Amino acid sequence: MLIRDPLYFHRTTLAETLLANFKSGIFHALTLFAPRRMGKTQFLLNDIAPLAETQGFSVFYHSFMDSDNDFRASLQLFSENKNNKVKGWFSQIKGISIAGSGVELDKQTAAEPISQIIARLADEKKPTLLLLDEIQELARGVNNSNVVGSLRTGLDLYRDKIKVIFTGSSTNDLRVMFNNGKAPFFHFSHQIDFPPLGRDFSDFLADIYQQRTEAFIDKTVLYQTFLRLNQTPMYLRQIIERMIINPALTLEQATEIQLTQSGTGADYHKVWQELTALDQQLLLAVAQGETALYSERNRHELASRLGVAEVKTSSIQGSVRKLENRELLSRDTKNKQSINESAFKTWILDQSVSQN
Repeated sequence: MLIRDPLYFHRTTLAETLLANFKSGIFHALTLFAPRRMGKTQFLLNDIAPLAETQGFSVFYHSFMDSDNDFRASLQLFSENKNNKVKGWFSQIKGISIAGSGVELDKQTAAEPISQIIARLADEKKPTLLLLDEIQELARGVNNSNVVGSLRTGLDLYRDKIKVIFTGSSTNDLRVMFNNGKAPFFHFSHQIDFPPLGRDFSDFLADIYQQRTEAFIDKTVLYQTFLRLNQTPMYLRQIIERMIINPALTLEQATEIQLTQSGTGADYHKVWQELTALDQQLLLAVAQGETALYSERNRHELASRLGVAEVKTSSIQGSVRKLENRELLSRDTKNKQSINESAFKTWILDQSVSQN
């Protein structure tokens, strides 16, 4: 029996919209861009997957963050499970890891090209929806070129029956994977920014808190806290969880605990000290909402902060490139720069306030 998560905020409308576009043929592949901890995985598992199944899809989920989970073998077993029901899956499992966090597959299972597995799935009456989480990890693997190419071939040939949602937390790697003219997935999928949650989410958590504790919480203040956390759902949820478990905690106290635990301030301080003064000022500018990094106005502002006569465009370009390579900066589908880690953004802004 599955236990419903009372603190999960469903994004039913978004899930319905995306699935409607799949079913109508508007697109066959979708890539969701978002930084870490913004709720992409939970959205796939709690909103997309169950709704897709009720609409007639067979749903397969795989996270490429799990290095112990072989994608080809998992997809092959999923295909055989569709034909053989329970027997197809469990007959080839050697063992289950501690806490059921993974499965060990029988090494004698014959591997076949991913494109052939997808072809077999396409022969089924029901369409298949593949949910491929953290896809950039597949692209990073030096020995994965055959897997990537075969996946692209299968998805391309059977796009009428096989739909796919890619997600990833490294927007830079995703952009290379899908926008590089030499990459197998060049211009393959429709790309959108995973929309952040708003006040309806913080109000939802406030209601849950008040129901469980019978204590009042200021919804406006909670929403402001959510904004301070850069609208990261996991962090606000953990704050509310902590306050429900310990009703004596105030929102301010729970928030400071969360920032200390999630921000890993010592690590961020180390990263910060490794950066040049220009790197630091560019990160601060992006954290404060600057969108025109190369504008004359911003270059003058940077020069003033750094105490130099001029900051050249080429210097900014080199710094941005370095920050992107270190995954401290990323870009959305509109090419807008953002801090790739929401907790790091909060740390930068807090440091700026404390030093002024």
